[in-house]
Amino acid sequence: MFYRGDTRVRFATAIVLLLSMLLLLPWLGETWFNSKGEPREAIVAVTMLQSGDWVLPLSFGSDMPYKPPLLAWMIAAAAWLFNGGVVNEYLSRLPSALAAIALIMAGFAWARRERGDRFAIVMSIVTLTCFEVFRAAMACRVDMVLTACMVIPVYILYRIREDRRGKGKFAQWLAAWALLTGAVLAKGPVGSLLPCMAMGIFFLFRGERFFPTLLRMLSLALAAMLLPAVWYYAAWLRGGDAFLDLMLEENIGRLTGQMSYESHEQPFYYNFITLIAGCLPWTLMVLMAATTLRKARRTPLKPAGMLALTVAVAVVAFYCIPSSKRSVYLLPAYPFVCYAIASIADSETARRPLKWFTWLFSVLAIAVPLVFTALYIFPQPALPLAAPHWYGWIALAVPPALGIAWMINRHSPAGHLLLTVWSLYLAYIACVMPAVLNPRSDRNLIPTIDAGADTAILILQPPADNKYRLFTLDFYYNDRLRPVENVQEAGRYPRGTVLLYPHYADTTGLTPGFTHGTLTPRGCDHRHALGFARKK
Repeated sequence: MFYRGDTRVRFATAIVLLLSMLLLLPWLGETWFNSKGEPREAIVAVTMLQSGDWVLPLSFGSDMPYKPPLLAWMIAAAAWLFNGGVVNEYLSRLPSALAAIALIMAGFAWARRERGDRFAIVMSIVTLTCFEVFRAAMACRVDMVLTACMVIPVYILYRIREDRRGKGKFAQWLAAWALLTGAVLAKGPVGSLLPCMAMGIFFLFRGERFFPTLLRMLSLALAAMLLPAVWYYAAWLRGGDAFLDLMLEENIGRLTGQMSYESHEQPFYYNFITLIAGCLPWTLMVLMAATTLRKARRTPLKPAGMLALTVAVAVVAFYCIPSSKRSVYLLPAYPFVCYAIASIADSETARRPLKWFTWLFSVLAIAVPLVFTALYIFPQPALPLAAPHWYGWIALAVPPALGIAWMINRHSPAGHLLLTVWSLYLAYIACVMPAVLNPRSDRNLIPTIDAGADTAILILQPPADNKYRLFTLDFYYNDRLRPVENVQEAGRYPRGTVLLYPHYADTTGLTPGFTHGTLTPRGCDHRHALGFARKK
């Protein structure tokens, strides 16, 4: 534990690294894919390895990927190196987890340089245990890789600006360029434009001249697009105008609100709601501490505080512009919001609210595992649970132990609180999450489908929706599913062919040539009933 007033903490780097690795790395494969988002990304890596096309692989036989290939490259490389070219849940989520660890450690190094070991530990664990950050770190999605590639260059550019006499400036610029290049390869031009814009504003606040700052930041942003431009050109040669139209829609159309389909369209205040929710549970602590903030001594913002405020505001304001809004878009703001949260937690005026919050989570740390255990012992039909592994039960026992430890000694509330919140996430990811979500995965449907290696598996497209896909099943069947427009087209396939369809699809003509029935009342990708037919 560490105590208020300590600025140096022994083994601080090892503590943060160990807590980050223990929370993220061992459990990546415990939970099966149970929504369409994760397998949709993983299938791209599967098709890369199967086809040998690392530029523009096609899934479902004809679908181009919607995003640049960095995440798929990382997944495919990990599968090729460590698992004989086989992509699984663990390897699919590994890039996100490693990116999150890199993000946490870079933030720790920046905060320690500015405000010492104790503050850096608080900020790092608060960032790690923000709900939105944790969720992105454990998911096969591009968002955490993008965030690390955007935020770490911000720390590097800050050090270049504030440490003018430091050596190795060329290496620092090169590292920032390489990471921003990765950001563009992860999500497109926004990956370099947004952090360079935020840092340009910060430099102006620090007294830099406008046109030299504009030139430096614009040059860096454009330089980061050079290597991705090679991929875009190669992909355009493969995909032609269809690829070009897709990329323009995903990058320009999404920003201007001119997409051909509705994509997470929300009002501007949605970003503030999701930011508050995404910072849970620390939002509650800030609310508790708000009653004491009037007693806080007001001091001018230091450069680190100015950076945190500038980047957080720039990111949130930028993503208020497009009509398409998602909570993960704001991930680059979270480390800097957590800087503010850590400043509140580390202040003298927050001592009493911090103790209240520690008591609250100590009680929750005891109650939540008991509730889960009771639900497992006394099963509820509405909440089927998979049996946790033995190590899941051990993880579930950690929060009560820490909660009881606080109630006994009540020393160092900050240290106890950080560890208790961390342990609740550990119990969730190691025990509760797989127990609750695995029974809902479409992976459970594979024995019923019973499709051999040579069996064709088809998806009947519903009316007016030629992009209906079953991503989870396609991942577990190694991208063997193929869409068909109607039953007549499916009838041309050989005997034994499997046909999957949503409950609202047009199944006219199905009965004579197929045996059919309901596969599941609720598929995990689209949350509706799925039909199942086999050709006679």
